[in-house]
Amino acid sequence: MKKSMLIGATALVFLMSSCKKDETPDNKVSINEKTVEFLVNGSGRFGNYTLFSFAVGGGVPSTDSNSTKWDFGIRQATIIINNASSGPGSAFVKIVDKPFQEVTSAKLENFKYDTSVTQRAIKLEEWADYNPTARTFSPIAGKTFVFVTATGRYAKLEMLKAEPTDDNGSPVIPPTIPTKIKYTFRYAYQQNGTTNF
Repeated sequence: MKKSMLIGATALVFLMSSCKKDETPDNKVSINEKTVEFLVNGSGRFGNYTLFSFAVGGGVPSTDSNSTKWDFGIRQATIIINNASSGPGSAFVKIVDKPFQEVTSAKLENFKYDTSVTQRAIKLEEWADYNPTARTFSPIAGKTFVFVTATGRYAKLEMLKAEPTDDNGSPVIPPTIPTKIKYTFRYAYQQNGTTNF
């Protein structure tokens, strides 16, 4: 009897210890951080936006545009987010003047969303340099996008490259008109809903 009570008490202590450990959020463990290449529509004015989901870690079909399955979309150099005029989600975004690794928290202030088709939350000049002669643009170093996702999670993103390409993602050189833009960016997605990265 005493032996079985001792075993039971030991098991209970172990179980409580395990639960306590599991209930303590470990922000670093839950972060999904990676670098991706993302091929988008190269037209500045026509066609669909190519949609991206942090939870999926890649693109989602344009047929899901009226859902919360995507967080932001890109068409050439125009970026939309899934909120208000651009979608049914609850996404917000801001650009901070800090290197990616130095952004350790999504401070809940100064977030924006798309208010109309002409008033986007993100403007090209905020994050990229445009070359009017070559008609190309390149990301500015030290700019980090901070997102509230369409479903209320948090992510940060750094644009690394934006390359004009053909439909297959092979580079093209102006004056050849690109049909796609291949973005390379890295991001960290906080899956557990906290604001820490």
